[in-house]
Amino acid sequence: MIGPLAATVAAPLALALAALVPPLRPLARWFAVLGSALTLGVGAFAFADLAARPGADLRLVESHPWSTTFGASLAFGVDGLGAAMLTLSGLITLVATIAAFRESRRPHAYHALVLTLLAATNAVFTATDLLVFYVAWEALLVPMLALIGLWGGEQRRYAAIKFVVYTLAGSVAMLLLLIVIANTTAANGGATFDLPRLASMAPVWASTTVLGAPIARFGFVAVLLACLVKLPAVPLHTWLPHAHVQAPTAVSVLLAGVLLKLGVYGLYRIAWPLFPAEALAWSPALGVLGLVSILWGAFTALGQTDLKRLVAYSSVSHMGFCLFGLASGTVAGALGGAVQAVTHGFSSAALFLLVGVVYDRAHHRRVDGFGGLAGPMPRFAWLLLFASLASAGLPGLGGFVGEFLVFAGGFTANGSFPAMTAAATVSVVLAAAYLLWTVKRVAYGPLGDPQHGTFADCDRRERLAIVPLCALLLVVGVWPKPLVDALRPVCEALLTNVHGAAR
Repeated sequence: MIGPLAATVAAPLALALAALVPPLRPLARWFAVLGSALTLGVGAFAFADLAARPGADLRLVESHPWSTTFGASLAFGVDGLGAAMLTLSGLITLVATIAAFRESRRPHAYHALVLTLLAATNAVFTATDLLVFYVAWEALLVPMLALIGLWGGEQRRYAAIKFVVYTLAGSVAMLLLLIVIANTTAANGGATFDLPRLASMAPVWASTTVLGAPIARFGFVAVLLACLVKLPAVPLHTWLPHAHVQAPTAVSVLLAGVLLKLGVYGLYRIAWPLFPAEALAWSPALGVLGLVSILWGAFTALGQTDLKRLVAYSSVSHMGFCLFGLASGTVAGALGGAVQAVTHGFSSAALFLLVGVVYDRAHHRRVDGFGGLAGPMPRFAWLLLFASLASAGLPGLGGFVGEFLVFAGGFTANGSFPAMTAAATVSVVLAAAYLLWTVKRVAYGPLGDPQHGTFADCDRRERLAIVPLCALLLVVGVWPKPLVDALRPVCEALLTNVHGAAR
């Protein structure tokens, strides 16, 4: 019998198949609601347990035999970070489903693909077997390719293919790493992909070579490359704006709210635990890469005229904080990076949903094509202002917590990190500039078009999707303790392992 974590993978897959059965097709959207609600419930239960009883140990552990030849098993378990990501996966998929509730173009296929994507992301966030992790990591490309390529805009095929090419190219070396690990573990006590056991074999990875380099170095670079593409970090970010612009609103929500977090999770779950010495050696360079992403994304967002491209480039900047915080080698920095991943999921999803609200009415996303929408759409204007302030890191809202912890960790880190942190603070001003300037041009001033005065305000379905995200941003900003308590032990254990490898 499968446990709750395996159910978050199996149930969405079963519901996806059910959605394709002709008599059940009218229920497809409700199947998507059910699958995401189940994920949200299991994730929230695990997260509540880890917030009440903090620890770096895995909870809800289960394992089912898969391949005795390769030593692989369908093994699942979550710590604080995994529980937070699983909860985020369920929540964002639920609000994305609500946003797409009126999808009329092959809705059964659309919701079946969303459920398949949900199953794959859940498997990534809960797997404690590297082979399961990798299979799910690659499998999620298929539904995302179809969602962008079939339901996207005019250049949807170009955007979908670019997304797949980038992510597949980034993961090729990771596949080779799996082969190396299978052969190496077979020669050292039996083939296995069990992540806790692989993490305990750091001396083996450092002393065994592949292609003339230690496995540790090759493995770290392989995982790092795959994660930096998904993060995405500059200069591997160019697939993201195209994907967001061409994707439907709900798919952009899934992309920003969940899929970008896979890159962060891979660094915390695979790269740093398995190859701690390499992580420490690469930290200064990764700090620079994080800083470049923070500033480049913010500067580029400042010059965007398309609302979706603006939010996409802001995501590059905000996700740079996750990389910078982890690379700082401090508990505060790593904790801030993890918190930032969660809160960015809330704020970016809310912003993309709000972009979708005006696009559904105006049928364009040009920033300079709006103006004065606070008159006919006061609820929309308030929600846009709130989400923008949260994304900009206003104290008292969710975006502030992660950025503050990253800055605190960076200023106390070794080497050049204090100077880089000082440079990164410029992004706070830039974020406020591009976000509030956008709010001003969209919601205030004279109407950009007299017809905009007839626009209906956010309806009940739109508010049902957006308001919970804003509420969570407020809760985390005012009371971050449960999130911090759940994530801190993971970050402490991670960095204890990394710094211990240097001794």
